[in-house]
Amino acid sequence: MQVAAFSVGPLVGDCGRTRVRILGRADIAAATARGKAMLGRIQWRPRPVPGQGEADWTLPLAFRLNSNFDGSGVVVLNDLLPGVEYEYRAGWVTDETVAGEQLDWTRITPGRFRTAPADDTAPVSFLFGSCCYRFFDLNGLVSDDRADKTFGAMLNHQRQHGDVDFVMLCGDQIYADPLNRLGAISAEEQYLSLYRKVFGQPNIRELMATTPTYMILDDHEIEDNWPASASKEDWVGKLPAALKAYQIYQASHGPAMPLDPSGRYLDCDPDHLWYSFRRGCVDMFVLDVRTERHLAETARERMMISERQEQALTEWLLDGSDRVKLIVSPVVVFPDQRRWFRRKDAWEGFVAQRARILDVIRRNRLQRVAFLSGDVHASLVAALHSRQGGQQVTMYNLVCSGLFWPTALMAFRWYSPMVDGKGRLATGGLWSRYRVELLKGLYSRDAFARVDVTPDGFRYRLYDRRGDPLPEFWLERAWQG
Repeated sequence: MQVAAFSVGPLVGDCGRTRVRILGRADIAAATARGKAMLGRIQWRPRPVPGQGEADWTLPLAFRLNSNFDGSGVVVLNDLLPGVEYEYRAGWVTDETVAGEQLDWTRITPGRFRTAPADDTAPVSFLFGSCCYRFFDLNGLVSDDRADKTFGAMLNHQRQHGDVDFVMLCGDQIYADPLNRLGAISAEEQYLSLYRKVFGQPNIRELMATTPTYMILDDHEIEDNWPASASKEDWVGKLPAALKAYQIYQASHGPAMPLDPSGRYLDCDPDHLWYSFRRGCVDMFVLDVRTERHLAETARERMMISERQEQALTEWLLDGSDRVKLIVSPVVVFPDQRRWFRRKDAWEGFVAQRARILDVIRRNRLQRVAFLSGDVHASLVAALHSRQGGQQVTMYNLVCSGLFWPTALMAFRWYSPMVDGKGRLATGGLWSRYRVELLKGLYSRDAFARVDVTPDGFRYRLYDRRGDPLPEFWLERAWQG
């Protein structure tokens, strides 16, 4: 039997030392009337090393595809070796009883991934960005391929350098409201259809099939500035539909989705969307800054994230490991916009909670902390300086946005005159302990970033949509202390 290619995927998700998750989606309705069936197939092996011959493929592993999850399924590969590059073949069949030795894989393009190293001090390199807008014509088809060209440039970078450990997509992977309220969608099938079209484009598809990819949502996965304008109908209609599609296509292959005790398959729906993971010298905490917001009238009561998420972040920061701590916040933590440009959607509208989080870092003199952000359709690096017990404490915000943002919407970007790059960060009091410093300026065009991290420091490098380097915006810093 011929193994058929997935219509979305395969997509390599969370990839640890000995385990990886891979998503695939197929139109299984044509193959079975049942809601779910063991129609997915995958086999893998260490990638061939020149001069050493090829390893045998594993026997095909069957995994479930589920029509209740848009024909998708996530397979979990276990018992892998740390720091090894693997190749795999994944697809689906129309008859779940077919034997593995009868499968024909000739139409399947192999993907690949590299497991995390065993060394907890190993350097880490990753690509990151956010905000990828796509034009759609009246038939609902992607009518402009410029967005996918950015992912083509990221794919070429990975091919040329071969040392990218993963990709971090920091929000607005889809735009469910491309014309704001005029073009907003609200039904589950509309969200699912949008994901199929976006993740089915050739370059993003190949990038995600060959590089572990982590994701987190921002507002446009639901609607602009969610939940500021949400109606009662939106809370019971639009939000569940958006989150169901998000869970299928962005969360299912990531650490937020629980596995069963044996770690062999997805166990249940997640009760929160934030998550953490570790690779080499880096610990990552990925914040959910959208679905847990509390929009109170007073600044002190406003909450960007829930008390539970804030407590989990605090415990993660204070685990005593002295490791590099990178916090993904889809909205920018700092710098703020100048007073007459400020709005309540970003952390500048949640100053009390932001101050609590920053105070944890300052009071405990954590010197290897940086934030990764998107949202603002511009790229920059900012430092935040404070002092504790006579010692300077510095943290950073690395921003990259957008991966593609059309020229027609250039007015909706950050520009240097809008940013308060040398003042004190607002904390809700009369005086602030935190001094902002904008480093290397601000780039207001399409770009993706590469970040290289070691226990001693980090390097941030920016590339335009064609993959050309932008060295005037590159930055290298040693961690303080």
